[in-house]
Amino acid sequence: MIDDQLQELAALYASGAMSAEERGHLELLLPFHRELELTVDHLLETAALAALATPSGAGSGPSSGLKARILASIAGREQRSEHEALVMAGPDALVQWVNPEFTKMCGYTLEELRGRSLGPILQGELTDKAAAKRVREAVHGARPCRERLINYRKDGESYWVEIQITPIFKEDGELRCFVARERELAGEV
Repeated sequence: MIDDQLQELAALYASGAMSAEERGHLELLLPFHRELELTVDHLLETAALAALATPSGAGSGPSSGLKARILASIAGREQRSEHEALVMAGPDALVQWVNPEFTKMCGYTLEELRGRSLGPILQGELTDKAAAKRVREAVHGARPCRERLINYRKDGESYWVEIQITPIFKEDGELRCFVARERELAGEV
């Protein structure tokens, strides 16, 4: 069951009453929270049907501009990259969930990573210590960060990765979780 704050955020998202940054943060949560994703999808579909319907006996219906904004919003939701490696960690920075793309990239499964910190597992000899320290400091300070560094797959092979970590906060300012989006940088190692 989703809490009241997430229900309200879903409604604000579907109504278009969020800033681009707020929309981005909610979109980061959707892959990890199936019920929230279904709620957002349902609200978007309902809003689209309501806005696009032409009531009988009424004028011409919604303006073409409104229709275009609604259709663009729905189309934008469908464009999330399914090839992006995603990790969700709790406020303690320990892994709670990884998607299949993350497992394909590094070779570790959710069962192997759940409840663990990724740094000691994925970093190694060639990892830039300063970059790793910046990531740790950002996470400990609950600040967003973006870094490029060398990680290691389960089989020991090194690879370059760009990591973008976003802290997600509750309405009261308490840290809800971290979402990390990771993209392998081909040909850089």
